[in-house]
Amino acid sequence: MNWQTRQPNGQYILLMTDLLVLQDEKSAVSTKEPFCKQKQHRKVLDKGIPEDAMPGIKNTKEMLPPVPLSGMLNKSGGKVRLTFKMEQDQVWIGTKERTDKIPMSSIKGVVSEPIEGHEEYHIMGIQLGPTEASRYWVYWVPVQFIDAIKDAILGKWQYF
Repeated sequence: MNWQTRQPNGQYILLMTDLLVLQDEKSAVSTKEPFCKQKQHRKVLDKGIPEDAMPGIKNTKEMLPPVPLSGMLNKSGGKVRLTFKMEQDQVWIGTKERTDKIPMSSIKGVVSEPIEGHEEYHIMGIQLGPTEASRYWVYWVPVQFIDAIKDAILGKWQYF
């Protein structure tokens, strides 16, 4: 799992891990189940790759295209597209019913994990509020755009 978050003071935290291990007082170890195996995500994933999904390309990183990213699904299984309006510092989350225009500065974090058996696609959660429950889930995101999406939303990392 890769997780990146913007702090109120403008600094960033990056957590990169494949496995989250928690220890309680008794030193028992539990592992976090991957997104693609969790029941809430299985119902969308079990429908399969959408016919109009953009092709995913493993081992490649691409810049965001000038057109919206489309052919993805939301947690209800409805079609969703992401439009990045950099000049307005907004990401537009569009469905058939509505388009939400979200200021990128209000997004608390972005998480993503590959979809097992379809590693060319990711499940991505855009955290719109203070808790994990406020994540907007997007399924079948082409892997080559994951880093560009995170950079666009959270800002590029500056190495000192």
